[in-house]
Amino acid sequence: MQWNLQQILKLSAYCLTAVCLTLGSSHLIADEKGDKKGDEKKAAEKKEEPKKEAPKKEEPKKEAPKKEEPKKEAPKKEEPKKEEPAKPAVTVKTLVTNLESPSGIAIQDGTGHVFVASRYGVYRYDAKGKTVDLEIDAYPTDIYGKGPKYNIGPLGLTFMSKDMLVIGDGSRPDGEELVRIYKVGDKPLEKWVKEDTAAQTLGPIKAGDKSAKGEGNFYGVAFGAGAIYVTCNGDDTKGWVAKSVVKDGKAGPLEPSIETKTATNVDAPAAITFTLDGKELVVGQMGEVNVAGDSLLTFYDPKTGKLTKSLKTGLSDIAGLAYSPKTKKLYATDFSWVDAAKGGLFELKIDGDKVTAEKIVSLDKPAAIAFDKEGNLYLSTFGTQGKDPEKSPGSLSVIKAGL
Repeated sequence: MQWNLQQILKLSAYCLTAVCLTLGSSHLIADEKGDKKGDEKKAAEKKEEPKKEAPKKEEPKKEAPKKEEPKKEAPKKEEPKKEEPAKPAVTVKTLVTNLESPSGIAIQDGTGHVFVASRYGVYRYDAKGKTVDLEIDAYPTDIYGKGPKYNIGPLGLTFMSKDMLVIGDGSRPDGEELVRIYKVGDKPLEKWVKEDTAAQTLGPIKAGDKSAKGEGNFYGVAFGAGAIYVTCNGDDTKGWVAKSVVKDGKAGPLEPSIETKTATNVDAPAAITFTLDGKELVVGQMGEVNVAGDSLLTFYDPKTGKLTKSLKTGLSDIAGLAYSPKTKKLYATDFSWVDAAKGGLFELKIDGDKVTAEKIVSLDKPAAIAFDKEGNLYLSTFGTQGKDPEKSPGSLSVIKAGL
């Protein structure tokens, strides 16, 4: 028992010693660091003492920043960039979904109803009542495009008068396509009508001396200068814009009028509109769908058909053109077949013989655009097919007035 007690006491002493050494060691490390810092400060003070005698040599260094002061003022030149975020963000509001290959858009005077063409027919959208109704149906279908390809029906739309709607067809083979004119009222129909119930039918433009294959895919339609103008994509060697002279409310024969390919050496006239003063016909030459950046913005004298200006835009596939009635600015959509991610709505700024295309908002395969009198911009987009094959990806949307 006594031996054990001694052993215990001895062991306790060893442990106490170890603890003390450990604590002491830890404390020493901190002290050593402190001593080192202290030593370094002292050493530094000693080393720095001679430098006190040489302030004259260091004076130029103190004055050096004065020479660089003008450089500090340079960023002031970049201050205007801070104003860019002040531009209001563009919001695209979807109005109608589940449309297949929606193309042309036309807005009715008085009612403000928006008519949109799609693969299955022409729909009427009432912005006030927020309703959409099928107006004209029973179109056949055709295929257009090169990777991807789309089923298409009616294409271009415009109003010849408040109650006369002009529709360019895309649902038939080239040489069989038609332009039809329908009388539409202020209210949606109780039941849609078939496409062959038109008040007047123009065409077809069959194969012949002017068009080797016959004309078709009447993508763009515009009314002005006393006539209906229709962009055609039948004979690619000519790139026709067809024309129908209107007299006393009746449209005359539809005939090839302007050879855009011959005038510009670029394929596929597509989007078409008039300048705000109605003096010039504006055509977007889409170009080859598999070539990027080849679209042109062109201007013609509607009476003579003479090309007055042809401008490179840097866009790939101009599909829609419209002037804002409020700001007088010109806008275009780029479908961008080669790279859909680059598609969108652009403002086209014209300065002499140059065009700057400023992107306003990205869109998924945009097509037609049209402004209403209040300056709201309606637009159609083909969109990208989702996982559900029963749901069409196309849509009709609006951007509130301000562009």
